[in-house]
Amino acid sequence: MFEHIIASHHIVRNPRMAFFTVLSVALAVAIIVVMMGLMGGFREEIMSTTIENNPHVVIGPKEGENEIHLYRTLSATVWTYPGVVAVSPRLKGKAVVEHRDRARGVEVVGVIPADEDPLMRVERDLIEGSFMDLELSRYSAVIGSRLAEEIRASTGDRIELIRQNRSISLKVAGIVETGTASDKTLVYIPLETAQDILGQGDVASEVSVRLSDLYDAPYLAEEINRKTSYTARSWVEINRDILNLLETQSRFVIIFYILIFAIAGFGIANTMIMIITRRTKEIGILMAMGATRLSIMKIFILESLILAPPSALIGCILAYIAARLIMMYPVELPSEIYMVSRMTVVMKPEFFFWAVIYSMIVNVVAGLYPAYRASRLDPVEAIAVE
Repeated sequence: MFEHIIASHHIVRNPRMAFFTVLSVALAVAIIVVMMGLMGGFREEIMSTTIENNPHVVIGPKEGENEIHLYRTLSATVWTYPGVVAVSPRLKGKAVVEHRDRARGVEVVGVIPADEDPLMRVERDLIEGSFMDLELSRYSAVIGSRLAEEIRASTGDRIELIRQNRSISLKVAGIVETGTASDKTLVYIPLETAQDILGQGDVASEVSVRLSDLYDAPYLAEEINRKTSYTARSWVEINRDILNLLETQSRFVIIFYILIFAIAGFGIANTMIMIITRRTKEIGILMAMGATRLSIMKIFILESLILAPPSALIGCILAYIAARLIMMYPVELPSEIYMVSRMTVVMKPEFFFWAVIYSMIVNVVAGLYPAYRASRLDPVEAIAVE
């Protein structure tokens, strides 16, 4: 195809034009790939925070009651449902922790360690100590990592847990880091100890459940609500606001992609139009030699297509480098605001695939109007241009 030969010749003769065209698309591709990676990382962190670090189903007291009195019977009933892998009765309440003249408000979670660990995988998240030590000592606690930093407590230290007119001394058996805002307030203690300090008697605040398939959670919650008097909610219902936020963010990101597409496209189109203005006489000579208007269009579209692969390649390389830098020097985020503790980037093969498709489309679309404009030139007037 002579059109391909002429298009290649034009690019070789104008390295500056080719450089800026490739750079504009490469930067757009890099930005989009990094944004996809950031959004993917943010979504995975959010899902991990809302699912992995929380029960799939939470069963609360009956209507008109504040606690679950028959929590053992309820736990045994829940175990009869298919797909259940963990059931843990819990008693929650607010208290104050004191250590070395430092006091912080905390959320006390009374648990049976053997039931809680399969549910929340606490042992996996421990950075010090052992969660199962709570079974060996009634007056022990596992606390969140940020709480430990704030009150300057470490494994083996003793802390005071104060609730109204009650106070108990607890030995720190471990420190857990979930990567969520709960690390600042979480205090695990044995269920019996929580019942004593909270003064609630032999009760639980909730019975939490983990399933082998988390997407079965809404069905299980509905089944429990239908067959019992207890109030069951799935992680979907509990985190509905977060899921809606992710959906809204996805829409904003699509708008962002469109804007980047438009900016890169106008940059390429402007460059191509300037090239056509410089080559008016050359275009006229080609048409006088028998080149059709369709051939003229093909020449300029081919120029855009030839520049697409290097644009995609350079853009992907820049995106990969940027992602590596972000992961090497992680940006810490306030988890109480953003629900995640750090900025992460996920690089998936499909991101780079879509980047290549994007570069092809933006180059072709941006080259259509300049190509059409070149094909509409009058040969006589074009040759006469000085």
